[in-house]
Amino acid sequence: MDLLPIIESILTLFILIAIGYIAYRTGVITRSGVTGLSSLLVNITLPCLIIESMQVPVTPDRIHEIVIIFTIELVVYGISFIAAFLVPYFLSGSQFETGVFRFMLIFSNLGFMGYPVCQALFGHESLFYVTLINIPFGLLVFTVGVFLLRPDLARNPDLKRILSPGLVSSLLGLLLFFAGFTIPSPLSDSISMLGSVTTPLAMIVIGALLAPLPFCSMFGDFRIWVVSAFRLGIIPLVVLFLLRPFVSDPLLLSVPVLLAAMPIAANTVLLAEEYGVNAEIASKGVFFSTILSLVTIPGVALFLGAG
Repeated sequence: MDLLPIIESILTLFILIAIGYIAYRTGVITRSGVTGLSSLLVNITLPCLIIESMQVPVTPDRIHEIVIIFTIELVVYGISFIAAFLVPYFLSGSQFETGVFRFMLIFSNLGFMGYPVCQALFGHESLFYVTLINIPFGLLVFTVGVFLLRPDLARNPDLKRILSPGLVSSLLGLLLFFAGFTIPSPLSDSISMLGSVTTPLAMIVIGALLAPLPFCSMFGDFRIWVVSAFRLGIIPLVVLFLLRPFVSDPLLLSVPVLLAAMPIAANTVLLAEEYGVNAEIASKGVFFSTILSLVTIPGVALFLGAG
């Protein structure tokens, strides 16, 4: 198994994070600029990426695979939710920090990293499964995810904040997906172009948010180590052991497990910034788990190959 493309994909993200870090340090990006870029990502480019990812044909041959993938994702999120509600009890932190930890345990970086890594390992055919898995991800991030970051919104619902562009785009994309409707050009081209800048901009924002922090603080928070260990290793391995007896197709098993092994979702930083909670700890989590993934993702991939 050639692991070089995986390492190259992860290193590419680090270069983009470094660009954001340097841009902030040199004054190219200011703190208000970071806030503006984050808002642009959450409200425009990320919704476009969600809609574009759901623009795939639904054929009778695919229906069975769709049912299997969605069933697998129920298991993945069930395990992730259990971890998210147990692990933070052993970690100190404020109410909003606990919400960030829970978000990090549930949501992996399957959108930004999932596509290049799965394509490198399993080929172009795997991208259909990645797209399917992004559907429940998009729906959950902008509903349950928002409530985890801001529990007060769950107690006192504000429809203007809950009905975010991310949620609306997920519902719209899902509707278009099942209706089999293809967005015509040039609108589809515009959506695609906007969606394509999400990953580089998100990494730059993460780098800029990390720039004001003392470098040692990125590695000295024990809580980030614990969350990263569950996110990168424990959760995907539990998923693998539970599903292996029931899923015979290697690709249908490997893609969800590998996506579950992705580092903490970059959306954690974007939504933490957008909803005014601890974006610094979210940035440290994304940065640190992405570093560790240089070792853990190839390890999980080798484990899948050996199985």
